[in-house]
Amino acid sequence: MYKNFRLSVILAVLTIFGCADNAPQPPVCRTSASVSIEGSAAACIIRTQNTLLFITHRLSGKLDVPGGGRTDDSSLACTAHRETWEETGLNVEVGPVLGTTANGMVLFYCAESANLAALPSEFAAPGWAAVEVAGLQKTSPFELRHEQLRFADDLVPLRDAFVQAGKLQASLPEDAR
Repeated sequence: MYKNFRLSVILAVLTIFGCADNAPQPPVCRTSASVSIEGSAAACIIRTQNTLLFITHRLSGKLDVPGGGRTDDSSLACTAHRETWEETGLNVEVGPVLGTTANGMVLFYCAESANLAALPSEFAAPGWAAVEVAGLQKTSPFELRHEQLRFADDLVPLRDAFVQAGKLQASLPEDAR
């Protein structure tokens, strides 16, 4: 019952903010990643059951993981957190680095607490993300082809990070998954 209530509250908040034209202030960066890694872009690998959360990029219609470029002197972990909030509305906790894409995007393990497993395989992004994001979808990276991704060379690193995220989740206590 508690999980259903929590999910209802989260969906209500997303619905309210989804109608807004401007994004609310991002929440404070939540990270357990204590590594100092160089780079100019970061993304979140959000694994739920046997799927990975993707955004559908509005301009290209192709899939990508939530992430983007560093805009200030914040850490890459906080960049992944901010970009994920802006594109999905999820306040994730950023964990360890899982890999790097060919173009230098650092991939972090990110834990969500919104119970994404209860949502359908495709659902709307918050209204404030509409300029960049057409929607959100959960799918297995092993069911995708290179040309379905915004950056085709990202497929293998995303699959590797997905596998690493699964191993990491399996090692966590049940309530932390």
